Amino acid sequence: MINKAITYIFDHIDDDITVDDVARHCAYSRYHLTRMFKEDTDEALYQFIKRIRLERSAWRLKVEKEKSITQIGEDYGYSSSNFAIAFKKHLGVSPASFRKNSEQMVEESSFSHGLTLDDLDKAEKQITVEYLADFTVIYERKRGNYHDLPNAWCEFIDKYRHLADESTTYIECTIDDPSITDENNCMYELCQTVSADNPLVKENPDILTHSVDGGKYAVYHFKGFPKFLYMVYQEIFCRWLSRTGNELDERPIFDVYRDIMEDGYMEIDICFPLKSGT
Repeated sequence: MINKAITYIFDHIDDDITVDDVARHCAYSRYHLTRMFKEDTDEALYQFIKRIRLERSAWRLKVEKEKSITQIGEDYGYSSSNFAIAFKKHLGVSPASFRKNSEQMVEESSFSHGLTLDDLDKAEKQITVEYLADFTVIYERKRGNYHDLPNAWCEFIDKYRHLADESTTYIECTIDDPSITDENNCMYELCQTVSADNPLVKENPDILTHSVDGGKYAVYHFKGFPKFLYMVYQEIFCRWLSRTGNELDERPIFDVYRDIMEDGYMEIDICFPLKSGT
């Protein structure tokens, strides 16, 4: 039920949703849903919605450089002055300061491993624009530090090994940007492709599935060690999008694991959903 509520919030975060809207979607009373949500996440439902809105607005300030601060704030229901106050209260800086210093904040993150955006090759060398088909996945949504992903993956793969075969692909969706969200409170999804008609999945209501929409994607063909992944993402967010005029749409960004070696070297396709008109 909590996953259902969070999915609804993510899908409608750009709308003026309320706690009552989420409760109606989940077919629970406001009282019961808010109590369950607090127990499961240690965060009040109202505060979760407010936090996701502010952190999404911060991400857009970094990525959508052509849009004004006022416009982005209004997209989340804030007047100019109220947005500045709420933003600074949550993130500790004004929206203008955040936008101006976003690259510096990226490079100061523990995930940068001392790299700067200037240390990376331009993304154009690694990106192809592709049209992907829809697919279905088993998934688990988790919250924590992205540094702990290797252990989470080992547990996930072992848990669903009985549903894997030669065609299985493992996919990761890192929902939060750790240069914005508390590094220890980042949400992510671990996924395993599965046939939509798999009877073992249909018979077990405890196995969560969802479909991933295909369409136009910029696919970054990453080859290297995982410590570089964060900065690859940030190069796309901070520079490549504005440099090329491409825009992301509301579909999730996801990583497709192609190969992993014992020394940690990996080959991953990082798939950034593009608006069809760009």
